[in-house]
Amino acid sequence: MAKKLFLASLMSLALMTATPAFAAETNLTKQTPFTDIAEHWAEKEITELYNNGVVKMNETETFRPNEPITRGEMLTLFLAANGIEPEPVKKMSFADVTPDNWLAPYAETAFRLGIIQGKVSGGKIVLQANDPVERQELVAILIRSMGDSGRVNNMRWSTSIQTLNAYPDNDEVDTWGQRNFAYALTNKLTKPIEGNLEPKKLMTRAEAASYAYKNLFEPRISQTKLKREKPFTFEYKRVMTVQTTAYYNSGGNKAYLGWNLREGMVAVDPKVIPLGTHLYIEGYGYAVAADIGSAVKSNHIDVFLPSLQACLAYGRQKDTKVYILD
Repeated sequence: MAKKLFLASLMSLALMTATPAFAAETNLTKQTPFTDIAEHWAEKEITELYNNGVVKMNETETFRPNEPITRGEMLTLFLAANGIEPEPVKKMSFADVTPDNWLAPYAETAFRLGIIQGKVSGGKIVLQANDPVERQELVAILIRSMGDSGRVNNMRWSTSIQTLNAYPDNDEVDTWGQRNFAYALTNKLTKPIEGNLEPKKLMTRAEAASYAYKNLFEPRISQTKLKREKPFTFEYKRVMTVQTTAYYNSGGNKAYLGWNLREGMVAVDPKVIPLGTHLYIEGYGYAVAADIGSAVKSNHIDVFLPSLQACLAYGRQKDTKVYILD
């Protein structure tokens, strides 16, 4: 029964659907049908996200703006705000998300793009999609969604600590979130709350919608982007033709950005493709520029595969089409 209630809650979120709609420009003429956001501080953002197909109507015609947002809801919102439709599920990386769950393609796409990292529990990777999201996690997921992870990685730890130390509750920011939080403050992606960071504050649906609107949707619709329609939809800035090879590591090493190596992680020449950039690689799928290699130079991408046999079968491909998403 609990599982059914959880799925019903997600399905009625209004932040997500199985087939997000995308608009070339904002539509400001419609009015939101949600009955519970009139005069809410986030009414404008929620309304414009609805009018442009990023958030959807539910049976109750409510948005529930002040309720905590869950991890599954937020990753789906951020993908839609970025104009990314999930790729059909080929396999499931999260032990707690079944392939037949409507959330599965969103979760797998966000995982491949490096937007979410998952947690290890009992030796397996789990998403814990029903968990609420702390402010420090929202900030980290937002930055990854923006493709700014490489810039965060270049931020000195000393600069991060100095930035956070200006606030009395700086010690509440977990180590994994420090550089992300400092980067967000420095670049005005977030701001203090009455002089505090409040990294453990649970984020509401309205707050998540506001972050998505200002930092993902607004920048997206202000740019000239192309759209790939089939077999699923995503928007991209440009397309490249590159040489691709494959690599595998059985030693538990991490990518240059500090993430666990897995399918979707690819090595690039950061002078050509900045680290953190989201990609779609023909024959491979969604990916993120998360790694580097001494032999990876110029228009060459090394894709991570799960076994040596898979790498040998992949070989060297000279004319691979790569879409740069951000």
